[in-house]
Amino acid sequence: MKRGFAGALALVALGSNTAAMAMDPPGYTAPFGETLETINFPLLAMLRIAPGWAIALRLDPALKAMAAERNARIAAASSCLPRPSCLADPWLWTPNEISSVDTALRRIAGIKGMTVALVRRHMRASQRFAAHAALDDGAMLSAAWRDTAAAMNRVITVYAKGEPPRYPQIDAIIFDTARPEFSGVLDAHSKAISAMARPDDLIFDGPSRYAVNLLRMNERTDASAFRPLLSGENRDTVAKIRRFGWRDRRYSAILVFGHGPDDPQSRTGVLGYIRMAMAAELYARGVAPFIIVSGGNVHPNRTSFNEAVEMKKVMIAQYAVPADRILIEPHARHTTTNQRNCARLLFAAGFPTDRPAVIVTDPMTANYLGSDQLRQRNVAEMGINPGRITPGKFPFSFEFQPNAVAFHVDATDPLDP
Repeated sequence: MKRGFAGALALVALGSNTAAMAMDPPGYTAPFGETLETINFPLLAMLRIAPGWAIALRLDPALKAMAAERNARIAAASSCLPRPSCLADPWLWTPNEISSVDTALRRIAGIKGMTVALVRRHMRASQRFAAHAALDDGAMLSAAWRDTAAAMNRVITVYAKGEPPRYPQIDAIIFDTARPEFSGVLDAHSKAISAMARPDDLIFDGPSRYAVNLLRMNERTDASAFRPLLSGENRDTVAKIRRFGWRDRRYSAILVFGHGPDDPQSRTGVLGYIRMAMAAELYARGVAPFIIVSGGNVHPNRTSFNEAVEMKKVMIAQYAVPADRILIEPHARHTTTNQRNCARLLFAAGFPTDRPAVIVTDPMTANYLGSDQLRQRNVAEMGINPGRITPGKFPFSFEFQPNAVAFHVDATDPLDP
């Protein structure tokens, strides 16, 4: 199968069932598969599939010239100094290149029908760029492109150059960049990516391949695990949700956020057990008919245990909650993304979102969960607030009203965008 965006888009041929199980807001079904490429850089996938855009991008004289200059710069880097950082630098988008691409995108958007084909049918409908929804079509395209370029650059600076990410204890590069052999690895990576170039490439494909394969080399492919999320482990629960009778139900679901352990043997943290016990009690009382357990492979660094998967096992084995009443949300790495990813799942899985879900937590975390500090952190780190949290009716609980703005892609976090 082809690699990169062309390969990702080839997944459309697998049929509508796969697409229907993807994480999309109501009213939109992405015409491309969920891969590491399309999850992190959805704009690039949309540029390839929106009618007329790929051809216009390939024919644009300014972009052709830029591609030639970039290729020459990359080829010359094999003998650069100081290594290893100079081997990655040619793949970065420079400020001038970002501006030039922005100008080209706006120029193409001015052609009749092109804005409708891309911005209105895909970018707005998909909610992937919801933080920019108030902008006009041209400004939204510009903001989305600049986010995408920054996202590619961030992957390269963290996973090739070794700069610290936001959470270096769990998300950093796995290589020692000071070791001489790492220069050889980066040189080989650059040459391999250059060799993958195809005649139908767009200006973005080389840098996106370089960035995505850095994630694979660093074993940081968390974002594409368990996809499509509404299938596999969640298939039976999603089917039950979609035929459930909701008329008299005050709450849609009970949300349980994971707590990572401090040691490599434990499958979940101690506060996770407290939260699960309280969630099981609310479920037994009939407060809500489904439970969503949320948490990724987070603590300790590079753990093989997934918080959501392990919590589901506990809920089944120790509290007799039926498996088809539990959804896993296996990607969140922080309290911020616990909220956001659960909001996405509430919409995509078919829950009624005209009513709140219940977040159940523990006495140590409750004050933080309902605080302005967390709301401010949501905006600072993800660019959005994924829903409204208000005090709940049960001990250590909160009501959570999801907002579809949660589908906005966080370009700063390639492990869970």
